[in-house]
Amino acid sequence: MKEEKKETENMYKAKKFISYMALCVLIFSLCACGEKGSENAAIYGETVGGLEDNELFAIIDTNASLPVLLVTSQVYNDGLGNQAALNCDVYYLIDKEVKNIGTIESMGTAYPIAYDETGIYAASGHDMQRFEIEKSGSLRLAEGIYEQFDESGNAAYTMKKGEETDVITEEEYYAAFEKYSNATIVNFSYGASDAGKAEVVTNNELEPRQGNIAEDVNVLEIVQETASEFAVKKMETSYF
Repeated sequence: MKEEKKETENMYKAKKFISYMALCVLIFSLCACGEKGSENAAIYGETVGGLEDNELFAIIDTNASLPVLLVTSQVYNDGLGNQAALNCDVYYLIDKEVKNIGTIESMGTAYPIAYDETGIYAASGHDMQRFEIEKSGSLRLAEGIYEQFDESGNAAYTMKKGEETDVITEEEYYAAFEKYSNATIVNFSYGASDAGKAEVVTNNELEPRQGNIAEDVNVLEIVQETASEFAVKKMETSYF
């Protein structure tokens, strides 16, 4: 019984060690992107570190004053090198707390979630929605366009903005849809596991505010060493 208990304790400690390692690598990988990465890590590091194994994330800049965190559990290769998704949960910092403020969903792999400086997009073959983050931190539908057909197969087009819905022409519909076509596809990643893809960078590639480095720096090695030291210290304190 004592041996089984000891083995269980060792497994628990090993699991904690791995968790600390993953979280540390994640935070340092976010910070490696410079000032913006440091801001992202400060806001969303804990939230991303607590994601499930099957969840991927992306941090984007859109119409909001702060970065926005998107999380999904299902992705696909869009053929352009992106791990795209059809739906995602949206997280935002509200009153010093990261909150899930809603879900965005597209229909069909030809219409992945996308974004630009005006909002986050979802679409299908017959509609498109653009969502904004309000100053209060809430997620709202800022604009929606819809194509509908009557029994005879005739198409009608409408646009919804706020509480108003107006009939628009086919040309206006496709002109509005062009915003989605020009938006950036959200590329989701696993975070800590993707930190292993870090490449060797040189002093010339680093921004001045990151300091002067006399020789090439292996970012991955530094991240792993720092994370290991932090995790060991946490493990030592957990024994007592």
